[in-house]
Amino acid sequence: MDTLNRYQAYAYYVLAAFVLAVMDMRTYGFLNGHTASDSVVPIALAFLLTAMLRAGLEPHWIDKQPLLDQPRRQFVLDLSLYVVVGTAIFVYEGIANDNAALLAGKLVAAALVIGYFASTDSALNRERLCSQAKELPYKLDIKAVPASRRLSLFFTITLLMVVLTNTLSAYSYMSLGVGDTEDAWMSLQRAYLIETLFTLGIVVSLTLRLIHSYSLNLQHRFDTQIDALRAIQSGRLDGYVPVFSNDEFGIIAQQTNAMIDELREKEKIRATLQQIVSPDVMARLLRAEDVKQQAEECQVAVLFCDLRKFTAYAENTPPEDVIFFLNAYFSKIADVICEHQGFVNKFMGDAIMAVFPLDQGEVKVDDAVAAAWDILLHSGTLRTHDGTVFEIGIGLHMGRAAAGTIGSEDRYEYTFIGDTVNTASRLDGLSKRLGYRMIVSAEIFRNLSRDAQERFVDLGKQRVRGKRTPVHVYGAAPPADDAEAASA
Repeated sequence: MDTLNRYQAYAYYVLAAFVLAVMDMRTYGFLNGHTASDSVVPIALAFLLTAMLRAGLEPHWIDKQPLLDQPRRQFVLDLSLYVVVGTAIFVYEGIANDNAALLAGKLVAAALVIGYFASTDSALNRERLCSQAKELPYKLDIKAVPASRRLSLFFTITLLMVVLTNTLSAYSYMSLGVGDTEDAWMSLQRAYLIETLFTLGIVVSLTLRLIHSYSLNLQHRFDTQIDALRAIQSGRLDGYVPVFSNDEFGIIAQQTNAMIDELREKEKIRATLQQIVSPDVMARLLRAEDVKQQAEECQVAVLFCDLRKFTAYAENTPPEDVIFFLNAYFSKIADVICEHQGFVNKFMGDAIMAVFPLDQGEVKVDDAVAAAWDILLHSGTLRTHDGTVFEIGIGLHMGRAAAGTIGSEDRYEYTFIGDTVNTASRLDGLSKRLGYRMIVSAEIFRNLSRDAQERFVDLGKQRVRGKRTPVHVYGAAPPADDAEAASA
C-alpha cells in the first residue's frame, strides 16, 4: 500500500483517539476525581500499540495475497484492530471506574463506528490501488455481489451506528445521577446536546469521506470500461479490461474481454480471407448467412506460376528444407501479387494460382502482367541452401469465370473454375515447350497498353491440351538488364 494511504489509516487512529478522549472526559467530567490523564493516556497508548501491530501485520497478511482478495482482507484487518482497541478500552474503563459498564460501552461503540468508516475507507483505497496493478487477471470465476447492495448496506449500517451511538450516549448521561436540581439537569442536557452534535458531525464528515472514496473507485471503473470500448470502436484489440472487482463491473469486464476475443477471431478470419479473396468478395462472404451458397460469374485475369525441375529437387532434399524454401518462395510471390492488386487463390505443390478481379474497375490487365514481370525479376533472389536457382514458368489468360465456395459440408474453399482458369493453367505448361518464361493469351495481349505489348513476341496459334482449337499466344522473357539485376 502506498505511503499516502498508510498515513491516512494512521490519521484515523489519531481521530479515533481524539474523539474517544473527548467523549470520555466530557462524560466522566461529571464524576469527582476523574482527570484528563485518566482518559487520554490509556486511549492514546491503546491506539499507538494498535498502529504498531497494524504496521507489522499488513505486509504479511495483505500485501502478499492475490490482488482481488486484498480489499476484503484490508477491511477485516482494520476492523478487527478497532475491535481489539474497543475491547481494551472497555476492560480498562470497567476496572478503573466502578459501575461504568454502560459508559464504557458508549466508548466502545464510538470506537467501532470510527473503525467501520476507517476500515471501509482503507478497503476502498486498497481496491483502487489494486485496480491499477499490471498483473490483474482478465478472466476469473467470480460470484458477483451487486454494487447497489454494497451501497445500501453501507448506508444502513451507518444509520444504525448513529442511532446506537446516540442511544448509548443518552443512557450514559442518564446513568450518571447528577442530582435532581434544575441546574444539574440543564447542564446534563447541554452536555448531551453538544456530544450529539459532535457525534453527528464526525459521522457526517466520515460518511462524506467514504462517498468521495467510493466515487473515485466508481469513476475509475467507468473510465476503464469506456476506454476499453473506445479502443474496440477504433479497431484496437491489443488489450483486455482488467477484472478488479467481484460486482457487476467485474462481470462487464469479463464480457468485454470475451467480446475482444471474438473480435480478434473475426479479425483473424478477415486477415486470412484477405489473402485468399478480393476485398469485395471477403465482405460478401462475411455478410452471408450460408457461405456455401455464394457463387457468381466475374471477369478475371488468372495467373499460373510454377517452378521448373522442382520435383527432382524435392525427391533428393530433406523435407524440412523443401518446406522452408517453399514458404520463403510463396511469401515473396504472394507479396508481389498483392502489391499489384491481385490475390493468391491456391497453392498447389510448387505452383500458385493468382486472380486479378477485373470487374472492380481499378484493377487492369496491366497489373496482372506487371505482377508476372516482378515475379520473374525476384525469382533469382530466392536460392536453396546449396545455391540452386529455379526457372519459373508463368501463364496468363483472361475471361469469364465462375467464382464461389465448393466442397463438403465440413470443408470448403472459395475458388474460381471454368475455361479461363483451365486455359491459364495450360499456358503455364506451354511456356516450357515454347522456351519462354511467360506466355499470355491474345485476350491478355489485346488489353495491354502499347508499352507493355512491345515486350512480347507473337508466337501464333498453338495447340493447347484440352482445347479443340489452337490458342493464339504471345511469349516474353525478362529483359537482359532485369536478368542481370536478378542474378546480382
